[in-house]
Amino acid sequence: MRIGLRTIKTVIAATLAIMLANYIGLKYPSTAGIIAILSVTNTKTSSFKVGIGRIIALFVAILIAFLSYHLLGYTPIAFGLYLLIYIPIAARFKMSEAIPVNSVLMTHFLNEKSMSGDLVLNAIMLLLVGVGLALVANLYMPNVEKEIKTNKARVDESIKFLLKKMSETLNDRRAILDCDLIVEGIAKSIKQGEQYAKSHLDNQLLNKDIYEISYFQMRRMQLKVLEDMIDLIKNIEVESEVSEKIKELLDFIQENYAEDNDGILLREKVSLTMAHYETKELPLSRKEFENRARLYQFLTETQTFIDIKVNFNRGK
Repeated sequence: MRIGLRTIKTVIAATLAIMLANYIGLKYPSTAGIIAILSVTNTKTSSFKVGIGRIIALFVAILIAFLSYHLLGYTPIAFGLYLLIYIPIAARFKMSEAIPVNSVLMTHFLNEKSMSGDLVLNAIMLLLVGVGLALVANLYMPNVEKEIKTNKARVDESIKFLLKKMSETLNDRRAILDCDLIVEGIAKSIKQGEQYAKSHLDNQLLNKDIYEISYFQMRRMQLKVLEDMIDLIKNIEVESEVSEKIKELLDFIQENYAEDNDGILLREKVSLTMAHYETKELPLSRKEFENRARLYQFLTETQTFIDIKVNFNRGK
């Protein structure tokens, strides 16, 4: 059985919450532990949002409970009226996660047959202790920057390898068989990288930097274009002297493909290759015409592939 970091933090936060509530003399101290359990989340941002939301929702709950208990007395029916009013309001303002916690606190008033100032303060303090210790526990989050860097390198190297295989396909049709498997691996690495990047972003309370998420999104867009390029190259059948410039272009992109490459030089290379084919004699047969059209479309997709990176660098 594997015990995760979140479990350990939850245990520590709940235990300390009960101990602290006992130490400062609060009634129902175990409630602080329950609140801590329900407030420890996967990221700093989500924990902070949940905590603030529950504090705001508590004051709404106290007001509704005060009206319900004073109208119907401290009875289960009054508590039911409180729930009837509070649940739709909490749901409407996206505070549903606060319903169980705050409703437990409202039962304390029912048990005590009172909503005195001391009991209201007790409820507020229980929530603050539970939420506060959950926030403290979530201040420590594992650093996933290494995992992000690893996935970025894996994606970039795999795309370079894919470009190499596409270049080989122009001379050896068997090379295309590897392309689909490479695409699957790239997609998996992009997805994993996005998950790490999102986790990293959610653990930044201030100065949020979306670069890593944007980077993987950019590579995902490029992968979609690469899939279209693969579909085209599967159906291109030309002599080696005709495809020579395409092969040269793919090799050039593959050799210079990197995170810190702004793509400007690569785009110029694509333009030069397109200009080269525009000077060629017109095809004589229908088959030659169709293959020339596919070559031109392939170059257009290649330009789109590079433009995605160029635009990404401009938007940084």
